[in-house]
Amino acid sequence: MISTKGEGERAVVATVNETMFALRIGRAKLYELLHSRALDSYREGASRKITWSSIDAYVERRLAEESKRRGSE
Repeated sequence: MISTKGEGERAVVATVNETMFALRIGRAKLYELLHSRALDSYREGASRKITWSSIDAYVERRLAEESKRRGSE
């Protein structure tokens, strides 16, 4: 069951602007990630919603890739 957003909790989905801010990336890079399916999203009317779980998973993948890259130098 999905609960409503309470104090100290975040919503299940983020807007495009929230995602750009969270990842510190621009709109073009965000849409590149969306088109490559690196982030899960859906349309709600005219707006795009991105799941926080996919944002978290993307950051974890990037950290793992960077750790692997640094370890192989």
